Amino acid sequence: MKTGKIIKRAAVLLLALMLAAGTLSAAAAEAPAPMDVDLIMAKNAIAGFHIEDGNGHLMEPRRAEDMKGRGLPDEVGVEPDYRGVVGYVSLQTSWEVSQFNHFTETPWVLPVYEKKGDDDWMVVDTIKHKTPVLIIDQEIRESKGHKFIGYLRAVRLDVHKEIWIDVTQFVTVPYWTFELSEAVKYGYCIAVYRDASRHEPMDKKKHRGTLPEGLRVLMCYTVSARYHSPDKKNNPLLGIVFRSKEKKDAYTRMFLFFNQDDLTLIY
Repeated sequence: MKTGKIIKRAAVLLLALMLAAGTLSAAAAEAPAPMDVDLIMAKNAIAGFHIEDGNGHLMEPRRAEDMKGRGLPDEVGVEPDYRGVVGYVSLQTSWEVSQFNHFTETPWVLPVYEKKGDDDWMVVDTIKHKTPVLIIDQEIRESKGHKFIGYLRAVRLDVHKEIWIDVTQFVTVPYWTFELSEAVKYGYCIAVYRDASRHEPMDKKKHRGTLPEGLRVLMCYTVSARYHSPDKKNNPLLGIVFRSKEKKDAYTRMFLFFNQDDLTLIY
């Protein structure tokens, strides 16, 4: 059994024993939220690796739901400090990834890096999208558009292993647990389409059409006016669907706008 699963089960068992012993009220005995369990695992990792902060004390893990993540500054020109933050590895929100029609093949995987020189990084492994991590160091710098690029040194909380990840692939919240309209603002998602609203999907020219029930849609988000819905009231959510062409392995990508009642977030 993986270390993360053992720790989660131990936490639940401890709560049950406390309740049975009368040391914890029933109201307070609810199962810990995912982020709370991740904090427990982070504290165990810090103790196991003896990870210290800048003052020589054991690092104290923290939640940082208000931080934007992905190297986006919370204050223009100020480097975001992710050290001590418990978060998640997440597929980068890049339009390039939406060019591939195999997004339904899950789990998505992301690169893990190793530093080979002063500014030389090599891909040495992969890690699954959604994996919880604790950030213990960072080497990032400001780039175009005030965004910070570089790498974060992290501890994988599922196997307690130190790695380096791209800062653009780090988020501070498990956004895939949010409502779809909020989740897409943080990163890519997969949703299943079923016609429940009777508002058929439409393209940017207001053309509507039917889609097969159960179709998986790659949900995305952009502030670009080019991808604003022509019917924000009934079809506000942007998604990508793929249709095969006659040529082998060829496909066509379509950006469509959906009614949120027609979509169920599954990944």
